[in-house]
Amino acid sequence: MLRFAAVAVVSLALVAGSAAAGGGPSPGAVTGWDGVLAPGGATRYVALPSGSTTAVAAVRVRTGRVERYASVRGTYGIPRVAYDGSTGGVSADGRTLVLASFAGAPRPGAITRFAILSTKRLKRERLLELRGSWSFDALSPDGRLLYAVQYLGSAENARYRVRAIELASGRLLAGSVADSSEAPGEMRGSPMTRATSRDGGWAYTLYAKPNGTAFVHALDTRHRKAVCIDLPWRGIGDAIGNVRMAVRGGALVLTQRSSRLATIDTRAFVVRAFRRPAAP
Repeated sequence: MLRFAAVAVVSLALVAGSAAAGGGPSPGAVTGWDGVLAPGGATRYVALPSGSTTAVAAVRVRTGRVERYASVRGTYGIPRVAYDGSTGGVSADGRTLVLASFAGAPRPGAITRFAILSTKRLKRERLLELRGSWSFDALSPDGRLLYAVQYLGSAENARYRVRAIELASGRLLAGSVADSSEAPGEMRGSPMTRATSRDGGWAYTLYAKPNGTAFVHALDTRHRKAVCIDLPWRGIGDAIGNVRMAVRGGALVLTQRSSRLATIDTRAFVVRAFRRPAAP
């Protein structure tokens, strides 16, 4: 316990330099900081570097008490899913925790690793090794499917697609998880913020496109389906960085500094826009 506490102090002191790693459109992974919140909000999982291993702790949010901890061989972090600091990696049923390696920018010969842990004992149950550059995207509510973004090409001209992986077997399922109505290559941009339905069945990601427009990628984590929802914004530039999302009832609400910008019906995927994001 004392050794873990010492690691925690050092890691938190260095966290500003190790908060993110990765290149291209991937937000990378994070060590220290807030980690990832478990369903219900009572527990937070934090990854801390410790030489050639990673210390993983389950921390009680209200008291800061370390409930349990373990050491995992290899260097991992809590996966980030958007550039606003949104993190993921915990299944909605609270049983599965995924840690991601620091793969860096897309490059030939890269290997990406995901460590699959049981939250009950923080024991590694499976190690996924994927050829190439990948980043964590989402988990199905029961933790049976892991969704990952596969990066193709160089960091300067990266193309990417969402793939599904069966965790029990480690099998990469055939095909991409994409909106069938979208032309190939349309889903391009940077993930800016993330919102998830309470049951974990849908993961909504706001993407900023290079041409100054934006869209929401709605991922059905149960059924391996996706819908891309274009937003009626043009030339928004850096203003997109201040937009946040939340699922409220049957709508996805997009706001900026508590001011409502747009709502999306989460069943019909119809957009109702009120105003465009303002420059910071």
